[in-house]
Amino acid sequence: MSKLVRIQSNITITVTGGLNYKDTTNPDAHVPDRLKVSPEWPKCTVQIKQGVGDYPAEITQWNTVKALVDDNIITIGEIKEAQTEEELKQTEDFNRKQESIKANETKTKRTRKNLNELTED
Repeated sequence: MSKLVRIQSNITITVTGGLNYKDTTNPDAHVPDRLKVSPEWPKCTVQIKQGVGDYPAEITQWNTVKALVDDNIITIGEIKEAQTEEELKQTEDFNRKQESIKANETKTKRTRKNLNELTED
């Protein structure tokens, strides 16, 4: 089962796990600036609403969430197992989006060349 964490927030805020991206640079392009990236981070954001709510437990590891805790904007409470149908759907959607982003990152890292390899081509 997936885990949820109870979070109490003073404001409604959207958090993200980082500035994930997909490198779609074409090294064979005949233009001076070949760099092209597509943002992946908007695909996996979590909106923490004002008050108390349950969210996927993985977000407690995100730097944005840690910063909000340090600034006393949110308080992290207990971690529990997802039990209801709605909770399970929420965690499954979150996990699916996370896996999609990780798959794109690993695919990009395998095909990425360093600067020396690009200048040799």
